[in-house]
Amino acid sequence: MKDFPKTHLWMLLPLFIALAGFYFSYWSRFSQVPFHQHIHGLTATLWYMFLVLQPWLYKKHDLKLHRKFGFVGLFIAGAVVFSALQVVPNNINNERLQPILRYGLTWGDFIFLIGFSYSVIMAMMNSRQIDIHARYMIASGFWALLPALGRLIYFPLIITYDYPPPFSFIEVIYFSSFITCMVIVLMIVLDVRQEGKIYSSYVLVGLGTLFFAISFEFVGSASWWIAFCNRVLLS
Repeated sequence: MKDFPKTHLWMLLPLFIALAGFYFSYWSRFSQVPFHQHIHGLTATLWYMFLVLQPWLYKKHDLKLHRKFGFVGLFIAGAVVFSALQVVPNNINNERLQPILRYGLTWGDFIFLIGFSYSVIMAMMNSRQIDIHARYMIASGFWALLPALGRLIYFPLIITYDYPPPFSFIEVIYFSSFITCMVIVLMIVLDVRQEGKIYSSYVLVGLGTLFFAISFEFVGSASWWIAFCNRVLLS
């Protein structure tokens, strides 16, 4: 049986980034946010905890419990996607953000939700091919990493330098995209060195993140996208 002895420990890092990144926009305002935002925040947190638990169960060779939790994970992933769609309009309604950020971040939400959903589906479809299954599960955590990482970098800048900080949120988005892509490249390189393989799960996360970074400002200011968001998401 293929062993992943330290995966559960490595997955603590994205869990920490998710918790810390959304501290100021969610956890510190826990009693003030609406119900649908609670559903998204809590299910997304459960998913990151799930990504720590599952490889730990696999390491302990408790495959029966691993599979049982796998079915539970499908419901958690579905709740993450459904609740995210309820939260997406918050970007557009946030008057503290400049328009390009409102619509650019909404564009990113759709890219990351599609990528997350695809990774979860492919992980389930390849549940008997452990190498592929594990990497799609890991990849699912990286689709949501960029929004959390951007917040984790930006909010401490505001606290340190007051508003406005020396770097704009758009610049932070580009920097966070770069970091995410570099981590993905490192993971691909490690796979090539250890197994001589490139797994499409990681490549898709990297390309998706790169595509978002390239298209963010263009789509965020595009009239067709703004019209779509206002007509469909705010209706």
